[in-house]
Amino acid sequence: MIFPVEDKCSLCGAEFPSFLLNRCSRCGRLYCNNCIIQGKDGEPICLNCAKKIITPKILWRSKYTYLREYLASKAIFSERIRLSFRRIEEIIGDRLPQSAYNNPEWWSNRPGRSHSESWLSVGWTVEKINLEKKEVIFRRIKPIERNSKRKRRHKRLSEEFKLLALKRKKRKRIRSKRKITEAIIRMKNLKRRLPQEKLRLNKQRSAYQKRLYRLDVKPE
Repeated sequence: MIFPVEDKCSLCGAEFPSFLLNRCSRCGRLYCNNCIIQGKDGEPICLNCAKKIITPKILWRSKYTYLREYLASKAIFSERIRLSFRRIEEIIGDRLPQSAYNNPEWWSNRPGRSHSESWLSVGWTVEKINLEKKEVIFRRIKPIERNSKRKRRHKRLSEEFKLLALKRKKRKRIRSKRKITEAIIRMKNLKRRLPQEKLRLNKQRSAYQKRLYRLDVKPE
């Protein structure tokens, strides 16, 4: 006896036979019938990709993003970079806050802040800060590894939910043009035959009636 290979839905985590799962046309992952819909052209799209399609794209970028890109481009050629505050302002296209000139804590390698993440996320750290000369020295290190994948607690799925995914979807029956043409021809042939059959029924008389009555007279 051959058992079907079971696989998990990439969204709800329910297990189904592999032939019952559908592959999303955008991300390429497998989903059950509850977690996938049809797009405009009839292609299967998962709920995650559908959400991304209808969600407006945010074009806003932090000004420190340009500093991150600059440091990432220099990581191949050097291990240390000395930058003046004026040069950093030219890179980001804006002035640094006043705390960057007065408070050395602003340059600390503490994660979770937009300006410090601009060098920590690409493998750099502030080695030395000189507020008098208004310059900073960055040193290249290994990039900080962050566990971006959070552990997701899947709720226990009910049997009704799984049965809903196994339920066959109603599909629109599209009749072929050949069958439609055959039906039209059949209707026309029936219309042509009806007058002839009426005449035959009117003409069918018994031999006795034919001897007694004319064709245009009916017995009472």
